[in-house]
Amino acid sequence: MNHNDPLLLFVYGTLKRGKKNHYALANAHYLNESCTSPDYLLVDLGPYPGMVEKPQEGFSVQGELFEIPCKLIIELDKIEDAPFLFNLELINLADGSKAFAYLYKQSIASAKILSEGVWLS
Repeated sequence: MNHNDPLLLFVYGTLKRGKKNHYALANAHYLNESCTSPDYLLVDLGPYPGMVEKPQEGFSVQGELFEIPCKLIIELDKIEDAPFLFNLELINLADGSKAFAYLYKQSIASAKILSEGVWLS
């Protein structure tokens, strides 16, 4: 993959339009609102949400889809503290397509599950 090749990125938290880290996607191409297949859990971690894969107990998470250049991943990894807190992984969207998203890698045992699939903070 070339550094300028486009990549589909699904965002559900602080990278969304109007949120505190959206500046990193300011020059990315916004495609549309989107949602995941019902295989994920969204949790409230205080200052940000986390999404984890839970095929048996998950639901659809709502977010936004962007087309970004691959080279932007370097900056996004720093914002998302990847690979310690989050890791960029391929996920399934509700329409059957795939996109990359940052999945949370730490324990969610004490986190509040956002069963509507939306982070509002």
